[in-house]
Amino acid sequence: MKTMIIFSKYKILCFSLVFLCFSFIGCVQKETKQLVTEEPKTYYEANWNSLQKHDTPQWMLDAKFGIYCHYGAQSVKLDLGNNDMSDHDAILQWKGEKFNAKEWVDLFQKAGAQFAGPVAWHVNGCLNWDSKITDWNSVQKGPKVDIYGELAKEISKTDMKLMASFHSSTLWGRMSKSNDAYLDPAGDYKRRGDTPGVHTPEGRYTPEYLNGWLDRMKEGYELYQPDMVWVDVGFGGTVGPELRKQLVDGKIVESDRELYIDGIREDIQKDYISSYFNAALDWGKEVEFVYKSFDIPPGVAMRDIENGNLDGLQFDPWMADINMQQHITWPTVWFYNPKNYIKDANILIDMLADITSKNGRILLNVPPKADGSFAENIKEELYKIGDWLNLNGEAIYGTTPWTIYGEGPAYIKNAGHHGQGKNKGTEIPKYTSKDIRYTQKGSDIYAIVLDWPEEPLDIKALGYNGKLYPGEIKKISLLGSEAELEWAQNTESLTMVFPKEKPCDFAYVLKVERN
Repeated sequence: MKTMIIFSKYKILCFSLVFLCFSFIGCVQKETKQLVTEEPKTYYEANWNSLQKHDTPQWMLDAKFGIYCHYGAQSVKLDLGNNDMSDHDAILQWKGEKFNAKEWVDLFQKAGAQFAGPVAWHVNGCLNWDSKITDWNSVQKGPKVDIYGELAKEISKTDMKLMASFHSSTLWGRMSKSNDAYLDPAGDYKRRGDTPGVHTPEGRYTPEYLNGWLDRMKEGYELYQPDMVWVDVGFGGTVGPELRKQLVDGKIVESDRELYIDGIREDIQKDYISSYFNAALDWGKEVEFVYKSFDIPPGVAMRDIENGNLDGLQFDPWMADINMQQHITWPTVWFYNPKNYIKDANILIDMLADITSKNGRILLNVPPKADGSFAENIKEELYKIGDWLNLNGEAIYGTTPWTIYGEGPAYIKNAGHHGQGKNKGTEIPKYTSKDIRYTQKGSDIYAIVLDWPEEPLDIKALGYNGKLYPGEIKKISLLGSEAELEWAQNTESLTMVFPKEKPCDFAYVLKVERN
């Protein structure tokens, strides 16, 4: 009897071991099957057809407000009041003793930014990162700090996305043939064709320059893995002809002036963009590339408008890089200059609402002083923007445009590049309580009223002969206010009576919930 019990236990043990073995084999087979059936990455080829398969990531569509900073040689020249100083000498005098990446990123967060980063390279040959290619970088020269790297490290600790902009030389390059040959910041301004080692006699970039440019640009993303790369006018050179009205909506038109489209050769452009997109696949990141005007074909990336705005609802997502400084004189200066005054929070919030309603987003230039600190008046306005977004951000962040972007008398007087950066700000519209901008999220519509209405407000877009049917509105509330609102929907409009107390100091958001 005892033998039979032992044998039975032995049989049970054997069956258990066999079961475990088969279970293990099944798990291994299942895991192996999953590995085998995992789809391989599809890498981009260096041609426009392949690159057009890239989609703007959802995080970029949701992001409406970013911050970047112009910081470098020009900061020093403006601080010293000596704009005739060469970039070479300015870099050698650049101390940046108050630069603190954590303080910068804290300021970006308090302002409500969703993406942020540095101007990583601006015109001369000094790179704002720890380059292994050239000694002309912010670690070996100037402040002896990895500006890009320190900001990347701090931004990675937040929910913000990392962006970096690259402003390489254009038709007027600060280059010379000394030391680093074609990318040393020792030279003064040179006309195209007059800079040996940089331009050919015909004014085109030499192969040596292009290779040096590409090496630096690739190093800029390889070291820090930015979520977004933005390139300025030097990338494709179409902004100049566009501003001179030689290139209109992508068409060359008759002109008495010589047509010259400066910029990086197309094969180099395609090499760079495809390499960046493919690197992002290896990082497991969804990234975006942003460019100016007609520098590359449509459908590849996102277009940017410099210090300006577009008139009308746009079908493609776009970005406006807006200078927080309002220039007293032209040309513009994007580095901190105490002689220029600062756009206040009221202006910037109105611009943000207007641009967001048209399928855009703002990248705001917030320039630090030469020492790396920010002026108090700049910080004050950024804090006000952050307070407004903290209260009203649901009408901006993660929204999509409505079929009607707005109503009211204000309009963009000079659409396109620099359209809101000249003439002491006179071309920026003066928004009133009749100017309303719309966004939406889910089934809710947000009506952003750009000034406080003292009288009952008629909102034409919400009348029941418009987009909304009778009885479609379930509730209307004023963000930041607990007051019960009086409203009546009729054929031509929706009449809204605002409460006595304002919930904030700037634009006022009505949330329209629908049945």
